[in-house]
Amino acid sequence: MRSLIISTVLLFAAVAGFSESPDRLFLQTWTELEPLVRIGDGPYPIPLNTAERSLLDDAQALISGMVYGWTFTYVPGDLSRHVTESFVLTPVAVITRGTPRLRVLETEVSDTRLWARIAYTLNEEESQRRASWESNTAAQSTGQGKANILDGADARTKSLRDAFRDAIRLALDTRYVNKPREITGEVVLWADPTVLVRAGSWMTRASVKLLVREVIPYRIF
Repeated sequence: MRSLIISTVLLFAAVAGFSESPDRLFLQTWTELEPLVRIGDGPYPIPLNTAERSLLDDAQALISGMVYGWTFTYVPGDLSRHVTESFVLTPVAVITRGTPRLRVLETEVSDTRLWARIAYTLNEEESQRRASWESNTAAQSTGQGKANILDGADARTKSLRDAFRDAIRLALDTRYVNKPREITGEVVLWADPTVLVRAGSWMTRASVKLLVREVIPYRIF
């Protein structure tokens, strides 16, 4: 496990020189070639071409979240009111599958993982969307999420979703003294998330920008 953590740190350091420009976004993502939890009846270890397609699918989802983001509805849990926490993310839009503007710059096999450095060139409208989130009206927050690796193919996505929920919760805690009944708004992924596997869980750290559209207090119910 120690060697895994060290190699991960070194690989993140290797791409520190990749910085975002007004018209380009960069990602580093990875996938297991020998996953601990096998999904389906396909070949094992996973062939490189299959793993590469999986990485492009991940990149498409992440870049879509960095450009267009999601709408969210968040109901904070409240034991005294017997309210169960609920968090719903809905994509605003997704980039076109197979677009030539999404390119794999480099791949590398390290231990049992395939890593890829990926770039996406934004068009004018997408650049303007990203620029609009630079406004001071958009709060910036960082959250951490986790999901059990035994959840299979959805576990990685669940850990990212949980990181969004945590980032939004932390941002709202500093703005509202009284717990709201429901909050709706928009959120974008602001930077390439950090993803690790540790102690049987996917662990994700994500930085987001968010805008709150409506806050419904308990008094109107």
